Amino acid sequence: MGAKPALLVGLCLCFSVTTVEASGSGAAPVAQISIPNINPGVERQLELLRQKEANERMQRENSQDTLEIVALAAELKQYAAAADGSGLPPEAVRKANQLEKLAKRVRNRLNNRMLRIGAR
Repeated sequence: MGAKPALLVGLCLCFSVTTVEASGSGAAPVAQISIPNINPGVERQLELLRQKEANERMQRENSQDTLEIVALAAELKQYAAAADGSGLPPEAVRKANQLEKLAKRVRNRLNNRMLRIGAR
């Protein structure tokens, strides 16, 4: 007869844990309040400012990447001039891969910008 009370206690614990887990999420989800924009001109100015900052950041990044591309191209030119026909050293291949990566990054930025301009 000792097994029945232990089984009963075990079942009670299982149901109480399940009840706590189900109600443990707290209060009901809070609804977000939507406040209409009183002055749409201000929002438009903020959007124009964000666009201007994004364009300036993209120009900075593109010019930095372009300078790196030019430097890497000059180094690759030196490697090619020094090569005796046996091929390029692994360092030159690494720099060529880095140059390609930078060129793709610049191209993707410019393509994204053109897509945004075309979407307007």
